[in-house]
Amino acid sequence: MAANIYSRIHYQNLSRSITKTTGFQEMILHSRNEFAEHYLQTHGYDRVNTFNAHQNWYSHVFATGRAARTTAATLVSVVRKLDQQQYPFNDATSRNQLLSLMRRQVYRSGIPKGAAAANKGSKVADKVGWLYSFNNDAGIVTLPNGQRYVLVVMTHGHGQSGFSGFPRIATITKNVQKIVYGASTSQKVAALYQ
Repeated sequence: MAANIYSRIHYQNLSRSITKTTGFQEMILHSRNEFAEHYLQTHGYDRVNTFNAHQNWYSHVFATGRAARTTAATLVSVVRKLDQQQYPFNDATSRNQLLSLMRRQVYRSGIPKGAAAANKGSKVADKVGWLYSFNNDAGIVTLPNGQRYVLVVMTHGHGQSGFSGFPRIATITKNVQKIVYGASTSQKVAALYQ
C-alpha cells in the first residue's frame, strides 16, 4: 500500500500530505486497516493491483470481500527496494518517513526480538501483518557492525491465532541470523578469501 502511495506522490498524482495523516501512520505503527481499506475503495483495487503487476510483484493482492494476499518473494522485493532506495522509495523524504515509522511500529515480538537475541544491538525496521492463523513480518535488520539484510517470515497454522506465531518468527529470525552472520560463518567466509 505504501509503495503505491509513494509512487503516486512521485508522479504528482497524490499530495504528500496523505502520509502525514493519522490513518497512514496508524497503518504502519499499529497495523490498522481502516486507512488502507478507504484508500482501496477510493483509488480502486484494480489500480493498486496493476501497479503491483508493473513492479513484478504478486498482482492479485486486493479484491472485494476477501483479505489481502501476497507472497514472501513480493515482500522481499518491496523491502529490498526500500532498503536500496529504489523506486518507489527513491525519494529521501518519503523513504526516511516510512523507515522511521517502521522502526517505531509497536509489534516487536517477531523479527526485532529475534534479531536482538542473535546479536544484541541489532535494529529492525519492519511491518507486521496477522489474520486468523497467519502471522507475518517483513523487515530490514541492521546489525551492530552496520551490515543489513532483508528478512520476511510468513507463518500459518500449527494452532496459532492472534499474535501467537510471533515468538516462532523471533526464533526463526534468531536462527537465520546466527547461521548467516554468526562468528562461525564469518570465520569460514574469511578463510575463503585468505
